[in-house]
Amino acid sequence: MNNQNVELHKALQFIENIDALKDTYRKCLVMSGQREESTAEHSFSLAMAVLCLNQFSNQKVDVIKTLKMALFHDLAEALLGDTFHYDKNTEPQTMSEADALKELLSPILDTELAEEIYGLWDEFENGEGPEAVFLRGLDRFLPMLHNFKTKGHSWVKYGITKEMALKKNSHIEQSSDAIWKFTREMLDESHTKGWIL
Repeated sequence: MNNQNVELHKALQFIENIDALKDTYRKCLVMSGQREESTAEHSFSLAMAVLCLNQFSNQKVDVIKTLKMALFHDLAEALLGDTFHYDKNTEPQTMSEADALKELLSPILDTELAEEIYGLWDEFENGEGPEAVFLRGLDRFLPMLHNFKTKGHSWVKYGITKEMALKKNSHIEQSSDAIWKFTREMLDESHTKGWIL
């Protein structure tokens, strides 16, 4: 097998590794309310939200960099599964997200793409730079929008209070004043309608 074929097979193995995101389900429903959302769908929606909402970022962002970050930010879930936002830091994991990502990247480990994926994932995790700050806010906003559109499905199911939602997602304000204002209004309306405690 020549070098190009070897590289192609490695790239295809990486694509196969991350295909598991299509079968990794989250706690919130798709907006139609028909079923749970997969991590792959969430990453796609987050990338589209970057395109649609970047004008509302509190800081100017590099849209292409932010799009890539959106596509890369949850890749480790292909091995680890999704952790419900309100359970983070309470459920022990068999391996760290960094180690899971390195394992997924192993077929392409010595490439510029692997280096870029890991670097942008790390930047997102640490909330460094305007792109990470904006994207972390959007990443928390979208599940709340899904809950609002599905009459508080996972809020009700898991006993989430309005105060918990505000506290756990307050970093949206650093991301976008406009989206934070909308989030607070959405939570107020949801509380009034009994969709969140």
